[in-house]
This record gives sequence, C-alpha cells and structure tokens, in this order.
Amino acid sequence: MQEIRTDTRHLDGLRIVAASAVVVLHYSDYVKDASVGRFLVDHTWHFNLFVDLFFVISGYVIASQYLTKVGSPAAVGRFLWRRFARIYPLHLATLAFYFAIALALTFGIARGENPARYPFSDLPAQLLLLHAIDGARLTFNFPSWSLSAEFFCYVLFPLMALLLSRRRPVILLLVAVPFVANTLVTVLAGTEPWPDWINKGGAFRALPAFNLGIACCLYRDRIAALPAIPGLLTGLLALFVVTGAYLNIFIALLMIYAIALLAIHHDCAGQTTLFSRLGFERWSDLTYSSYMLHIPVATIVLTLASRYLAPVLPGGKLALLPVAIIVLAVLSVLSLRYFETPMRRALNDLYDRQFRPRVTTAPLSGQT
Repeated sequence: MQEIRTDTRHLDGLRIVAASAVVVLHYSDYVKDASVGRFLVDHTWHFNLFVDLFFVISGYVIASQYLTKVGSPAAVGRFLWRRFARIYPLHLATLAFYFAIALALTFGIARGENPARYPFSDLPAQLLLLHAIDGARLTFNFPSWSLSAEFFCYVLFPLMALLLSRRRPVILLLVAVPFVANTLVTVLAGTEPWPDWINKGGAFRALPAFNLGIACCLYRDRIAALPAIPGLLTGLLALFVVTGAYLNIFIALLMIYAIALLAIHHDCAGQTTLFSRLGFERWSDLTYSSYMLHIPVATIVLTLASRYLAPVLPGGKLALLPVAIIVLAVLSVLSLRYFETPMRRALNDLYDRQFRPRVTTAPLSGQT
C-alpha cells in the first residue's frame, strides 16, 4: 500500500506563490498609467483565481486536522474559536486602519481619490465577517472578502464532517452541487461568472474549492497512488501564469484545481519535485500576513507617499513599487511575530481557561 505522508511542502509553497501573485495583480492596478503597469493589468487578471487555490488548500488542511475532531458541540466551539483567533485580529487591525481613513475623509482631515470605498454602511458586515455573502464591492481592506468566505466554510465544516462520517462519497456531491448551482445562478441571472464573485457571493464561490480540498483529504490514499509525471506541477503552474489571461475563466479555474491536486499528490506520496526544490515553502508562514497587509501598504506607499514623491522620482510611481514590496515583507514578518502569533495564543488561552472541562474528584473513603 502506498505510504501517505503528512508533509505539505508543495501546498505550503503554493500558498506563498498564490499570495505573491495576488500582490502582483493588485499592485499592477496602482501603476496602470505606465505601459508596464497596463501590460500587467491586462495579463494578470486571472491571478484572482489564486484565491480559489487558497480555498482548496484550506479545505484539505482543515479536513486533515479536524475532520474527526468536531463531533460534539464543545469540539465545534473550540474549532471555530481557533479559526477565529487565527484570522480575526489582523482583519480587525486592517479594518481599523481604513476606518480611521474613512473618518479623516468624512471630516475633511484628508482627501482621497475614492471615498466611496469606505462606506460606513458596510462596517457591520465587515465586523461580523459576512461581507462575502452580501457586502459592498471592494470596500475597506477588500482582500478580506476571502476571510469571510473562509469562515462561512468553517461554519459549515462540522455539518459536512457529520455527513461524511456516515457516507464518505457524499463529498463528491458537496463539490458538484455548489459548482453547478453557482453556474445556474449566473446563467439564469445573466451576471458575471461566479469565479469573479467577491464581496457579493464570494462565500458561495469558495464552497466548491473548499469541499474539493476535503475530498482530496478523504481520498488522499488514491491520490498518492497516482503515477507521477515529472515536471507536470511546475509546468502547469507556469502555463497558468503565462496563458491564463487568454483562457475561458472556467478552464483557468479547472487548471487551478488541477495544480492543487498535483501538489497534494506529491505531498501525499512524499515526492521531491522541481517545485519543491525551489524552496518556496520556507516563506509560507508569511502568506496570511502579506495577503492581508499588501493593500494597506499600497495605500501608504503607492497612494499617500506617491503624491509627494512620485513627481520627483525617476520613473515616478513605478520607482515606489520595490519600496512597497520591501515594506510589505518587513511588516509581514513583524506582524506575524509580534501581533498575530501573540494574539492567537492569547485568544486560544482565554478560551481554554473559560471552557476547560472541569474534573471532579471522587471523595476519599470515609468522607461525605
């Protein structure tokens, strides 16, 4: 029988690659007035689908860690709290940053090019992580829509685990049904393709990918037994990066799913590949930090600072791109080390102290 490994080198490497691709996608928009920026905007729109790669990886990792550990109300509460403690502190911090900007714009302390990006009416949905269901489009720290979508999947996960404990093949329906349902909604309503959903409907966009990750975990023994094709993962990833902008969005999405499946195959089989030799996984711990902080950094460096610096710099705003990337790297390390990790530990310790099972000791013989 094929031995199933537990390392996630390929998945971890893909996580930081995906986060970097999203940074390229969004930073390109800040320099679209330059020819190179315009070129990147036109040829990196498909990098948006790397978020769906996050969803597949998340489903796989969550299932591998918790699928058999959410069988009671107490276990469900602990699971949801731990996921909350992981994602919410940085979400709240970046939301507070943009809330301060919104206040400054409202009271005339500062000026902005897009004040409609900070609607106070969207704050309740943002605070409750509901904006991927029906939030205003591209508001505040807009990449946080994927956190809302993730948490939506987390809430449903215990129910899915219960169903799968009774009949494992149900997971195939849990992948297919939301995929087909999303497609039918877009066809009947005549709206944009559902892989473009973010603040409105992003939670439902995440379901097929998240459930695919769970399916890969359940059937990882069969995935590990698949024949290995040298260079296929790296080649397909490169092909997606270079040609994805020219493909139908659903073909591009299926390529993302295939990339995730190949990475899971290599990890489960314990294989070393060209991709794993590149060593991207060494930076995987910075994935969440860089993803959540890259827009605030862009606001500071590419919007605010560029008003004063770009006119006097050779290359203008383009010259500030390396500065933004360096600031993002440094801030991501500091955030992970001195904010996210301590906050997560403190919140988890608080929960454990409040809800630790109380052990009663039987009275000694002769005592009443």
